Amino acid sequence: MDKGADTTTGRGSVRTRWSDRLVTACLLGMSLFELIELHANVTIAARIAAILLVIFLLVGQSRLGLRERYLIALALIATVCAFMFSDAPLALIERGFGQATYLAAFMLLLALLRDGAVTSPSVLTLGRYLTQRPPGQRYIAIHAGGHALGMILNFGALSLLGPLIQRGIKADAKTNPELAGWRERRQMSALVRGFSWIIAWSPTAVTQALVASVVSGSRPLVMAGIGFFIALGVVVIGWLEDRVTGKRARATLAAHDALPRPDLVAEPFPWQAFKRFALVCAALAGISLALIFTTGAKVVPALMLASPLVTAVWIWIQYRSRPDQTAAAMVRIGDIACTSVPAGSPEAVTLSAAGYIGIVAAGLSNAPLLADMAGLDTWSPIAVYLAIMVIVPLASNLAMPPMLTVTFMGSLYSALPDSQLDPTLLATALALGWTLNLTASPFGATALILSRITSIAGTTLSWKWNTTFTIAAFAWAALALSCISVATG
Repeated sequence: MDKGADTTTGRGSVRTRWSDRLVTACLLGMSLFELIELHANVTIAARIAAILLVIFLLVGQSRLGLRERYLIALALIATVCAFMFSDAPLALIERGFGQATYLAAFMLLLALLRDGAVTSPSVLTLGRYLTQRPPGQRYIAIHAGGHALGMILNFGALSLLGPLIQRGIKADAKTNPELAGWRERRQMSALVRGFSWIIAWSPTAVTQALVASVVSGSRPLVMAGIGFFIALGVVVIGWLEDRVTGKRARATLAAHDALPRPDLVAEPFPWQAFKRFALVCAALAGISLALIFTTGAKVVPALMLASPLVTAVWIWIQYRSRPDQTAAAMVRIGDIACTSVPAGSPEAVTLSAAGYIGIVAAGLSNAPLLADMAGLDTWSPIAVYLAIMVIVPLASNLAMPPMLTVTFMGSLYSALPDSQLDPTLLATALALGWTLNLTASPFGATALILSRITSIAGTTLSWKWNTTFTIAAFAWAALALSCISVATG
């Protein structure tokens, strides 16, 4: 009997190992073929990536939760609708899979930077220094750092700064866990806010290019100017909210006798650690820019290719003091491929399924008919702008990707030839709605990526920690846009 039980357990273990290897192979293969399609424009590579994604969805169900299964079900419904109502269903589905594999590979590849950061002594040193700054200075530093790095590194900034902050906090978590919890909340919120508001104005953001393309007649430079002005006000709003949160934290910590020691000696700035960390950022940006200028690649695909290269070299350098440097680095990289990459599959599926649904649903919609049914031509311009700023984040909370909402609303505008809307202000409202989504929704890309690399729930990052900030930011953006609309109307 014991022998039989052992045999059964052994067979189950073999099946588990086989399943894990297949999951890893599918995810890595999908990412590889997606990179080939993006940088070499090989059509068959995109189809192979789509096949590998489907295989993963079949064999990797045990890794997916309720959220992912819900989105997969919606994707299946969208596929059925495409066959029923589209004149060219296969072409529409192929476009949907192109978006799905792109977003899944994007999520998996950019998150690799986290694996280099979590074992970096420089990251730990900088994290400790950053978390010991006075709270007011700390918020501004993290907000500005996330904003500035995000302009260059895109979502790679989250993968680098998230672990940096978390490692610095966790260094003191054993001695004062309650204090560490409050610091994590305030610093992660500063990063989320600083990074998210890039897309309100930065010309390097994908949002600016997409919005300008779907709203004909919009002026990108004017959009960027308005977005930058509003983003400056958001810094003040976030800082004030952080001060209020700090007062709550001190009251709670005092009640539990967990206040930080007032006699801590400020450490000198760790220039050596900063230089090494800056070198990683420069390498990521440099490789990406080289790809952009030499091959004509876009920013995000360039980052997707640069991220694994920089991570591999970063890990190899971390083992420089060991005689078996290369072998040890290869073992670590293999562990990342077999463990870390599959662990990130739920977030990758969430983003890819949302992208697939967005493409297929947009292809099935009759924008002119819906515009007429909604009576949009009777709305005041300000009402339309404010409604857009509300609809985009609300739809995101229902797992509807902003790219779908923004594209759809832009097509509604195109269906109204006599509209009184200002195309630049309309495009700005779309961009602002997309920006607000990043702090308001657990399905926003910022929450998904940080949740993946920090193990903090997306609902905590968005709903619990940033609801007050998002409402205040919306009020400020609505006021500013309304005043501009009246002044230019």
